[in-house]
Amino acid sequence: MPSPAPPQSCYTRGMRHLLVLPFLAALAACNPASKSAEASPDAAGESEAVAGLSPVPDLAGEFRVAGIDGAPLDLPFGLALSVSKDRIVFDAACGGYAWNYRLVGRTLRTTRIASPDPKCLATARIHHVVFDLAVAVDAATGAGRDGSNAIVLSGGGRTLTLYSQ
Repeated sequence: MPSPAPPQSCYTRGMRHLLVLPFLAALAACNPASKSAEASPDAAGESEAVAGLSPVPDLAGEFRVAGIDGAPLDLPFGLALSVSKDRIVFDAACGGYAWNYRLVGRTLRTTRIASPDPKCLATARIHHVVFDLAVAVDAATGAGRDGSNAIVLSGGGRTLTLYSQ
């Protein structure tokens, strides 16, 4: 009767998995779809983000957030954004959010410059829609006006619908 094989150590199993990694990397490099995505990572997202939107000369103004990700907001409180010629501010609990932005045509670039205080967030009760709004602004790559006269920020599969106050 043959004796059972000795148990493999974690090191031996780990080494076997490491040998597979170079082959998987080589296979991924041969995939033509990944090459086209690498050539212009933002091109597809930007065209989708601004499809059907009219360009706006600037975003400056005070806005009521009417929808996030295509769903209208139906909350017992309101959300508002203040937008200057180069900054978006969302005054929220624990210090709020702020972004520098640049709008060229319908292409939008945002950079977050302020976020709520983490210590405050750890103890505060904040509705998830506040975080959804921040994520949508972070993801935005396009901006324009839709048929209902709303300003729409969109990109990365996220949208914000804004109406002037």
